[in-house]
Amino acid sequence: MSKIIDLAEYRDVTPKEDEIRLPEDGFVSLGLSLSSDSAGAADLVEAHKWFSLAAMRGSRQARVHRLEVSLRMDADQISRAQSALHAFASERLSA
Repeated sequence: MSKIIDLAEYRDVTPKEDEIRLPEDGFVSLGLSLSSDSAGAADLVEAHKWFSLAAMRGSRQARVHRLEVSLRMDADQISRAQSALHAFASERLSA
């Protein structure tokens, strides 16, 4: 959640880590929903891709989730996730 600070009342306020909202937070949330079995069959390949994108943007949380998901995947699934990541990144960079 973002906070607006009145400069007249400014005191050295540093947001706590859980108060900082970054774009990669959405990537992590998407990865979590895709990796969950509660919504039916988990899509570990897509979850791995979204966690990787967030990790590339510096999310430590995403690195942990990506590792957890990768432990549930076989080599072929990890390869497909990496291919999906590269295709997604290439598509966005060329646009």
